[in-house]
Parts: sequence; C-alpha cells; structure tokens
Amino acid sequence: MAFCKFSSGYIAQASVVLDAKFLNDYLPYAPEHCIKVYLYGLLKCYNSTSYDNTLESFEKVLGMSKDDIESAFLYWQDENLVQVLNVDPIEVVYLPVKTSSKMLTKFKDKKYKDFTLRTQEIITGREVNTHEFNEYITLIESYSLEPDAMLMIMKYCVELKGEDVRYQYILSIAHDWAKRGICTVEKVEEEISNVELSRQDLNQVSKALKWTGTINFEHKKLYLKWTQELGFELGTIIHVAKGVAGLKTKFAYEKLDNKLTKYYEQRLMSVQEIEEYEANKQFLTKLAITINKALGIYYDNVENEVDTYIIKWKNMGYDEQVLSNIANYCFKNNIRTLDGMDSCIARFYKLGITTVTGLNQYIEQIVATDNQIKQILTDLNIERKVNSFDRTYFNTWTQVWNMPQEVIAHAVSLSVGKTNPMQYVNQVLSNWNSQGIKTIEQAKQQKVATPTQSTNNNIVTTRSYSADELGALFDNLANIDF
Repeated sequence: MAFCKFSSGYIAQASVVLDAKFLNDYLPYAPEHCIKVYLYGLLKCYNSTSYDNTLESFEKVLGMSKDDIESAFLYWQDENLVQVLNVDPIEVVYLPVKTSSKMLTKFKDKKYKDFTLRTQEIITGREVNTHEFNEYITLIESYSLEPDAMLMIMKYCVELKGEDVRYQYILSIAHDWAKRGICTVEKVEEEISNVELSRQDLNQVSKALKWTGTINFEHKKLYLKWTQELGFELGTIIHVAKGVAGLKTKFAYEKLDNKLTKYYEQRLMSVQEIEEYEANKQFLTKLAITINKALGIYYDNVENEVDTYIIKWKNMGYDEQVLSNIANYCFKNNIRTLDGMDSCIARFYKLGITTVTGLNQYIEQIVATDNQIKQILTDLNIERKVNSFDRTYFNTWTQVWNMPQEVIAHAVSLSVGKTNPMQYVNQVLSNWNSQGIKTIEQAKQQKVATPTQSTNNNIVTTRSYSADELGALFDNLANIDF
C-alpha cells in the first residue's frame, strides 16, 4: 500500500503544479519542516507506486525522524489539505487545496480561550496570529502538554529573546522538552532551574573560551551533553576551554565539543589525565614522525596517526625503541604502511614480543633460519635472495614434518642439478614424510616414491623411483608445454 497518494478529487483537477492558494494561504504560516514534508509527499503522489514512496524513504531523504514526519502530516490534516487514513503504518491521502479561512478549529475551542489571552499578555512585542495559536495548541494536544506548562515555556523564551521572540524559537524549545517528557508545570520549572544553573556554568565556560557572543539554546544542549551524557565536571570543561581559547574562532564552542568528545573516547576524564596526555602528545608526535621516516612515508599532520596507532601501541607495552626497530624491520620486509605495521605488531604481541630483547631474539632467529635456507640455495647452485616461498618450504620441513637437518641435507644433495631444485627437494621430503622416514639411515636406504594417477577406474597408485629417475622425470616435465 502506497505511503502517499492523491484522492480522486485531487486527481480530477489534473494539475501538476503547486496550487497558488497553497502558496498564498498556507505556506507563509506553516513550519518549515511541515512544508518540506508536504512538498515531498506531493511529489511522491504523482508516482504513488514507486519503491521509495515509504516512510523510511521520507526519513532518509528529508533527514527527519518518523515522529516529525507523522506530526507534519497531522498538521496538514488539521489544515484540511491531507487525510491521514491510517497511523501504523501511516497512509496519507492529499486533498484538493481550498481557500483558507484562517479560522482554525482548535483556536475556536472554548477550552483554549484563557490560554490565547494569556499568550498575548506574555508576547507583547507583536501580535500573535491565529496560525501561531494553532501551532501551540497542536503541540499541546500532540504531547499532552499542560497549557500552563506551555505558557511557562513562552515566558522563559521571552526572558531569553525579548518580547518579540519568534514563535519558531518557542516551538523548538517546547517540542524538544515535550519529546523528553517535560510536559507538566512541575517538570518545566525543574528544567528551567537546571537550565539556569547550566547558564551560570556556561558563563564561566564562555569566559574561559573568551567567547563574547550570546549563549543560546544550542550551547546549553552542548553543556548538557558534556556534563550528563559524557560525565565531565565543570572544572575539566573550563580547563579544556582555556586551551581552545587560543584558537580565536567563532566556532569556539564547536571546537570545545570536539576536544571533549575526543578526550571522552580516549577515557581521559580528569584534568590530570588530560594534562598528562597533552604533555606526552609532543613526544608521541615526534615518535610518529620517526616511525613514518623509517617506513618511508610522510604526513603533514600526524595527529590522527597518534590517536589511531601510536597510543594503542604504547598501551600494548611497546616503547619508542621497540617501535622504531619494528618500523625498520617492516621497511626491510617491504611493509611500508601504518596498517601493515599495525598487523605486524599484532603478530608480535600475540607471540609475546614486546621488548627490544624479545624483538632482537626473534629477528636473530629469522636471520639464522634465512642463513640455513641460503646455504641450501647455495648447495643447489641457486644464486638469489631468500624469499617467502623458501621460508614456507623450510618451515614445513622443520616444524611440520620435523625433518632433521641431516635428512634435509641429504635430500638437497639428491636434488643438485635438477630442474626446479627447491620443488624437487620438497617432493623428496614429502615422500619420505609420508613413509615415516625421519633418520638419515632410513633416507639412504629408501627409494623416493612419487604419486601417479592410474587411468583405470580412477585408482590412485604409487611407483617407487630412485633419486636419479625422479630427476629425469622432472626434467621431462619441464620440457612439456602445458
């Protein structure tokens, strides 16, 4: 079922342009978010069966919540421009646009007579029109907001913004509080008291920031975030604000919010923790530059690198000397990115290597292994550097198959002069491993066995070859163009 569609009466008008009566009688008085919802819904009515004619699509495209979209359609229903047929799931029908009388039903209701009189007594700087009254009453009924609580919010806004305060400002605060369940006189009084306390604290924050602008509702929301959501104390906020003040920017509050949020993510909640972090930050910056130089990379700004990698590595127990050595190790092994070094460190950490001594022992072991492999290559008359394939072979022979060095050396001696001698050695040792041959005596007594595939009934058989026969077989295979 389509989310929005035309009524038969609207379709009968056969009009695809925005009705002038809407522009004259409705648009000037409607809240901005209601206009967005109406116009986007109108667009979707022309293709009511499209896949994106859904409430979820409205939320994504308009950047609005489900509640705000539904309240907007309820607003237009009160204006007799749409009809909400169903709420869950919501289904809306657009109605023909008629000339507005601007005499709103809710405004006529006798139960709001005293409310309208008192509203005009509070907002004395301008005339409150019927549309504004209807907005207040709609909010009251949508959230079961006590009329006297709404009047208290109006009075508070007048004190903040003056007697000609715009009704959109009043509605934004009232809507925010109502959504948080602040709908009674008692709760509004408590919220105003809390806001006023935070206002006094914000004066101190503004002074620390050297902020000369007016403290507004958004600043108060930020303060509530810092103190209630993140859990910072006022003294910590002021300390951080003094550090931001030197930036001399009109976005000082935003900068302060970014700083506090970052400290919270790093679990730095006290002045002492933050001071220690900042004092160490210069050292960490130099360390990041040293590591980058060792890896052969360069960044103009290493702040993100410090936060993402350096601090994590330090917390894992790696000091600057170990990290520098690891960076050099990575460069020599063609690992030249921070992600690559991070993976390398994760592997070292898993092996329990966190000190210079441990790292040196690990590297010495690798060097010793490479020297053994290099000797094998030399014995096979192969002149090149040791590569990862050689190391994989050697690790399999020694660690997986547990072949003694003299057995490996014997297999090497049998492989000299063969095509692809390293692969030949591996094949010889593989055959011996499958036969359980683990000593030099056994190796010298046995012929080398290699698997062959029978063409009859798919039966796998084996044939025994001498070392020379196996070499000839490899030589013949090398001449075949597969």
